[in-house]
Amino acid sequence: MGTAKLRKQGRSVVVTIPSSEAKTLDLTPEYFVKFNEHGTIMLIPKLDNPFKHAKPGEYYEEDIWTDIQPTGIEVW
Repeated sequence: MGTAKLRKQGRSVVVTIPSSEAKTLDLTPEYFVKFNEHGTIMLIPKLDNPFKHAKPGEYYEEDIWTDIQPTGIEVW
C-alpha cells in the first residue's frame, strides 16, 4: 500500500498518487468523488450515458404481463 499526498492548487485540492501505485488507473475518464464519514475518498469512473445515442425504440421491451388479471393479493 502506497501513500498519497494532498496539496492545494489554486481553488482545487489535488491528490498525488505515486505512478507505481496507479498502474491500473485509467487516466482519461472523469471521476465522481465520494467522501465517506470515516475519511475514505472514493473515485468512481464517470460512464457515458448508454441511451444518449440510442435510436427510438431501441431499448423497448414488449409488456408480457398485459393478459394476466390481478388476484387481489398483490403487493404494491
